Amino acid sequence: MFNGRRSRYWLFFHIVFIYITISFLWWSYLLHRNNAENFREVVDRHRQQYIGTGGDPLRFESTRAYEVIYEDYRRTEWMLYGEGAVFLFLIGLGFWRIRKTFREEIAMTRQQNNFLLSITHELKSPLASLKLTMQTMQKRKLEEEQMRRLGDMALDDIERLQSLVENILLASKIESANFRLNRELFDVSEMVQTIYDRIMDKYQGQRDFHADIEKDVHIYGDQLSFSSVVYNLIENAIKYSGPDAHIRVRLHGDEQNVYLHVADTGTGIPDAEKEKIFGRFYRIGREETRTTKGTGLGLFIVKHVVEMHGGHIAVQDNLPKGSIFKVTIPVGAA
Repeated sequence: MFNGRRSRYWLFFHIVFIYITISFLWWSYLLHRNNAENFREVVDRHRQQYIGTGGDPLRFESTRAYEVIYEDYRRTEWMLYGEGAVFLFLIGLGFWRIRKTFREEIAMTRQQNNFLLSITHELKSPLASLKLTMQTMQKRKLEEEQMRRLGDMALDDIERLQSLVENILLASKIESANFRLNRELFDVSEMVQTIYDRIMDKYQGQRDFHADIEKDVHIYGDQLSFSSVVYNLIENAIKYSGPDAHIRVRLHGDEQNVYLHVADTGTGIPDAEKEKIFGRFYRIGREETRTTKGTGLGLFIVKHVVEMHGGHIAVQDNLPKGSIFKVTIPVGAA
């Protein structure tokens, strides 16, 4: 349905563009023809006057009167050419801008639709799991170990929902003009280690984790928002890597900057997608066929939080496969 509506819009857009272009060319032709006809009429009138005063008809075109008429004609022609070229350029520029805006709106609409689909899936899965867990605990007499295992599953689902809600709220705050970082000096080493340990425990046995976290690395920034950067980067590495993949987290710093690298041996990111992945709602592939979880907000949050701290983020290939996300943030970011 969406594709059909888009096709109709594109057809209407091109019909209007062709109609305006043809109309412009037709009116340009009429103006040039009228100018030529006026030139001939004026020449004929002045030739008759010249002949009436005894002038030689064959020598009229070498007179000053003819030169003035011809110069006026050429000046009008060049004016028509110039105005026509400017008008044609403005038409092309206007339609190019409209077309670009239209395509951006289509892309944003598609991404928003994908977001609604993905958020539905992200909410439905943990809620269904929680419901099943609660029903099982209500209807059956369970051993203590079974209760503990079900409780852990329920806590995982709640944590997943909490992370999802926090990402949505943070993304909304980032786009607000009133959003400001709550800056303070904090131990980024301790934060990264805590998040790393929690995620490693959660996925223990499913991935091969490695950490190289330098001690006593501090930064002046927003601790809450920066924790989202660390969490989203590690979770993103896990999402796009299969079982037994290697996930490596490295943190170190110097007097000027703090460096955080998160590498994986997953599917990698095509070069054409490396800039797009930081867009809001953007996710590689089609939502209907995608198997990885997510809302397309994680890397959007990462990029904006890093830039608000005065830093930058880059992504590059991790040979022989996978990706490396490199974050650089000034220690005393203003």
